[in-house]
Amino acid sequence: MIFLRLVLAASVAGLSAFGCDEDEDGGIFSSSDSAQLYFHNQLTQVGGGSEDDVIVDLFVDDQTTALESGVAYTTRGSVGANSLELDDDSESIAFDARGISSGSTLVSGPINRTLTGGNRYSVVLMGDTTLDNRQLKTFSHQKMDVGSGQIRVRFINTLSRLSGDELSITASGGAPGGQALVSGLEYADGSSYVSLSAGGSLAVTINNETQGVIIDDVNCSVSSGRSYDAIIAYTEFDSDDDQISLYCQPF
Repeated sequence: MIFLRLVLAASVAGLSAFGCDEDEDGGIFSSSDSAQLYFHNQLTQVGGGSEDDVIVDLFVDDQTTALESGVAYTTRGSVGANSLELDDDSESIAFDARGISSGSTLVSGPINRTLTGGNRYSVVLMGDTTLDNRQLKTFSHQKMDVGSGQIRVRFINTLSRLSGDELSITASGGAPGGQALVSGLEYADGSSYVSLSAGGSLAVTINNETQGVIIDDVNCSVSSGRSYDAIIAYTEFDSDDDQISLYCQPF
């Protein structure tokens, strides 16, 4: 039987109580028999829908109690972690996301994902309630030392209303056109990690590579020596296609 524990990332005392320690760069070390999950709800509804339609409960396996309840559209980078204890070193976990107003599943699922003890994952719900492109994806954080003055970044594309197009990402400023970071990034996919010099902000230009147009310049706050999942998302659940933001989850 899987035992669930909510871990508040901002509370060192709470983490210690659950047997988790803070690492040198402020992230969380999970024990070898548990996985850390960071849930981002980027489910949208275009056309003047109600925000209630995109508020969700996240379930795992056959639990009758939600791992996270009443999660509204995520408009920040750093979210708290949930610690999920596993029966083995790795285990297949069934995820389900259900609308809080309807109680019905929002993804074709449940979605089975294999989690490994000691690893950390971004769990991202995306898609539009009016389109048949809803996805729930898990992105495992790759552990690697990050040098002082550097950051490592992986970009995740949640722009569901551009699901037929590919994105490219360039660093803002510098040489004309900016330094190319990522190309061919499809909807619901994550890029490879790229290493960059760290300032106080990660500033990039998001391009619609398929249509050959710039979507927007976006940025998020970063700190030297950290890894990030940079989630490319609509600014709000009912934003237009060109109203996007960059939400950076630190590890």
